[in-house]
Order: sequence, then structure tokens, then C-alpha cells
Amino acid sequence: MRYNYLKETPRWMVYLLLVVSLFAILPVANMIVAGYNNLKVSFSSHLDLSQLGQFGDFFGGHTSAFAGSLSLIVVLFFTFHQAKQQRIFFLSQQADTSKTADRQFFLEGINLITQWDIKAPGCDQCMRLLDYYGRLALISEDRELLLLLNTVITAKIRANLEGKNGSFKVTNYPYASEAIEKIRPLREADARAQKNFKAKKG
Repeated sequence: MRYNYLKETPRWMVYLLLVVSLFAILPVANMIVAGYNNLKVSFSSHLDLSQLGQFGDFFGGHTSAFAGSLSLIVVLFFTFHQAKQQRIFFLSQQADTSKTADRQFFLEGINLITQWDIKAPGCDQCMRLLDYYGRLALISEDRELLLLLNTVITAKIRANLEGKNGSFKVTNYPYASEAIEKIRPLREADARAQKNFKAKKG
């Protein structure tokens, strides 16, 4: 995402830059007024070295203050935004690392559910794990985790969640049951997207 300097500049920074800018303009304004009132130089005038030196000192003294203030504005502005961009980058990296670790942990849980389901399809341990990881998927609000969870929901597990085989879906596995309800529209949306893609491609 492109960094927007205008939007990312806080109000206090704008006020500070305005104050510094005002102080930067004052020497130039003073130079113009003083030069108009005191300097009598025409294009046809002949200035000796002493007069040229005084002329240079006059303009140099005023413009150096302006240049210094202008440099201060530039340094303040870009130093602030450089630090802010670095902070945003590190936070983004930290969030990506955390997300990757969460998904790795979730994948390990999916693998564990699969192993239990292979040993004893739809067993209590498998259902409890499914309920736990269903809760994690719902808390994360990450659609990919819900879709990953869907890959281990077999016909036997689905029957258990629907209250068949003597199971009570809301009482025993509330998070897994809620995850199933969340997964259904995601699958339908993916199916519509795939259908539209094939229609456009064809």
C-alpha cells in the first residue's frame, strides 16, 4: 500500500511546521523591507568592492537564516515520516509472522484431527478437537482457517454435528456446529466464483 504523507501527518506536526515556516519567512520579509528602505542601487550603478561586500553580507545574513529554517522543516518532516514508515513496516512484519505461526499451529491441529478420524471415524476425541479448532477459526475471523477446517469434516463427522448418531450438536460441539454454518456460505461463494471464472474463460 502506498504511503500517503498528507494523511499520515498528524495535526500537531502540521502546526509545528507552520510555526517553523513562519520563522523561516520572517528573515526574508525583513530583508525585503530593509533592502527597500536602505539600499539605493540601480542597474547603472558602479559598486566598489566594499559596497559589494556589504551588499553580499546583507543578503547572505538574511537568506542563510531562511535556508537554515527551511532545512529544519525538511529534516523534521522526513525524519518523522521515516520513523513512522519503519514502525508500520515492523508491525506489518510482526503481524505476518504471527499469522504464519497461527496457521502452522492450526495445520498441526487439522493433521491431528485427521489422524484420530482415521483411527476411529467420528470418535469423541476427534469431535472435541474439531470443536476446539472450530473455536479458533471463528475467533480469528480468517476464512482460510474455516476452509481448512472443512477439509477434515467427513460424512461421519457431519452426521455427528447434525445431531445424528445420538449426538447433540449444540450441547456437545457448539463451536464446530457454528463453524459448519459459517463454512457453508463460503463454499457457495467459492463455487459461484469458480463457475463465473469458467464461464468467462469459455
